Amino acid sequence: MDAKKLAAALKIVEALEDGGSHDTSRTPVPVVVCTDKRAVVFGYTDNIEARPITLTGARMCLYWSKDVGGVFGLGEVGPNDECKISARLDNVVLEGVTAVFSVSDVAEAAWLSAPVQGR
Repeated sequence: MDAKKLAAALKIVEALEDGGSHDTSRTPVPVVVCTDKRAVVFGYTDNIEARPITLTGARMCLYWSKDVGGVFGLGEVGPNDECKISARLDNVVLEGVTAVFSVSDVAEAAWLSAPVQGR
């Protein structure tokens, strides 16, 4: 994780320790979110503890190939050419959150460059 993302993550933790107040000046961090409806969504959030969670720049994984390494692999290496990734939405609110995963720099780049399924 680069210094900028680490600092953003630390700000989130500090805010939680201070009572969870929402500070809109925080830098959004990339995450992969899983929901109870089996959605797997990449995006950016400034509050990893929020429920429902709001993501910006959101993309859904419609299918991932086994060589990605499962949901954790989507956070570690991101989608590959065999994966099917949705279009991007500017703002998504996800309810029924079951997990929020960190995303490596490599995975973030893969999510951002993945072609839109069907286009």
